[in-house]
Amino acid sequence: MADTLSSTKVGELLDQLASFHDDPLGFVMWAFPWGEPGTALEHRKGPEQWQIDQLRRVGEAVRAGGQAGCVVQEDTVAGRGVGKSALTSWWVLWAISTHKDTRGVVTATTETQLRTKTWAELSKWYAMFIAKAFFKLTATSIFVAGDPEKEKAWRIDAIPWSENNVEAFNGLHNNGSRLLILFDEASGIATPVWEGTRGVLTDADTQIVWLRYGNPTKTSGEFFNLCTKPGRNHVTRVDSREVSFTNKKELQSWVDEYGEDSDFVRVHVRGMFPRAGFANFISPELVFNARRRRIPEREYMIYPKVLGVDPARFGDDSSVITLRQGPKVHYQLVLQGFDGFDLGNRIFELVRKEGGVSCIAYDAIGNGAELDGVLKRMPGLPQLIPVTWGVPAGDDKQYANQRSEAWGKMREWLENGQIPDDDVLGEELTSLDYATDARFRIQLQSKKDAKKNGGKSPDRADSLAISLISELIVRKITNAKVRPVKRRTVVWSR
Repeated sequence: MADTLSSTKVGELLDQLASFHDDPLGFVMWAFPWGEPGTALEHRKGPEQWQIDQLRRVGEAVRAGGQAGCVVQEDTVAGRGVGKSALTSWWVLWAISTHKDTRGVVTATTETQLRTKTWAELSKWYAMFIAKAFFKLTATSIFVAGDPEKEKAWRIDAIPWSENNVEAFNGLHNNGSRLLILFDEASGIATPVWEGTRGVLTDADTQIVWLRYGNPTKTSGEFFNLCTKPGRNHVTRVDSREVSFTNKKELQSWVDEYGEDSDFVRVHVRGMFPRAGFANFISPELVFNARRRRIPEREYMIYPKVLGVDPARFGDDSSVITLRQGPKVHYQLVLQGFDGFDLGNRIFELVRKEGGVSCIAYDAIGNGAELDGVLKRMPGLPQLIPVTWGVPAGDDKQYANQRSEAWGKMREWLENGQIPDDDVLGEELTSLDYATDARFRIQLQSKKDAKKNGGKSPDRADSLAISLISELIVRKITNAKVRPVKRRTVVWSR
């Protein structure tokens, strides 16, 4: 090993590396030529403050774990150009060189991102690494050099993620040693990969360090949830203007052009998630407020009750019945394994129990065709409103189809409406992307595409949307004048 180094030098380097076993900050300051003339770091004294803080925190957690091992998880959401890839490179080199038989995996949103940015940055720091002679870096991995028997057990690999091949992440167990997992641009990594990775966190007597980095471009998914829900892992937010080497003039020009609180500046400069998302149709802010809004009884009792039904057959999807009364959703009933006959019977029971239900709106195509036939044969039901998502929207100048229009109405309704304080419903409401068609009309992401991208079918959100699209149809049929929801004084829950 390290044939080009003298035995004395080898011994000294090994001793130094061992001393940084639980001190990643000390390792980074020692391992690279900070401030040395003629090097790429000639004008750099060391890491940025946010990097120092994370290096120190992880080191403290590793020391606290001691021989019993530890599980360290952190999330970093940041603006552009703050040094995320540099820090991931330091983690790789620290992890593999200061602990025998370390294993690890690095992944990113796309294979191109992984190869041309994440791994390319590692190559740059590897070239400056004082102990690089002990390790070999290839296009897809870094492993201990000079010992073929150890190459498979002492290595860190760059692996593109695939929701259809999560075994690469399930098989990361490294009992009794060290395991490093790095997600770069974590917002684009699908849910099954996150779930597969969580399966390795139970190894005993193991140092497990799982770090996630990303720009706040998506207002849904695992990374968004981890960065926005309190009481979980440590979350770092980095403003690009607080980093020494960013182009402050360019950043200020973005602020001047778009505004300090614009979504563009929030994402690219401030390291904050957008209010409306760049592609997400409904903003987290709308949903957050609707979950905490408390509407006085007098404000919704003047409205008739409406049932909105999104039927599913079997599998992962659920049938959902929403009971809404004007600006308030009373509850959502989530059912699995119900065929059209079973679901029809449950709807019949609810109508009798609740009283005052004015109409039943339901998806009548696909899985809903059976329900449609069942309901039409039941006596004594209120007005039935079969909804066919794919048909042209009533407002066909703004929306490409009825489903897009229904979600558009739901987005407007959420400004003053009250929904259950339910994490699943909240995530579904903010989960769908949208685009525009050739006529510049809004085209909502389909359920099929949402599931293909690692999400789940938004059954609860669709059920609420169905209850709202019914109002448009009822008005046409009855020519009734329904008082619109106006801004009101509300009582906020603590």
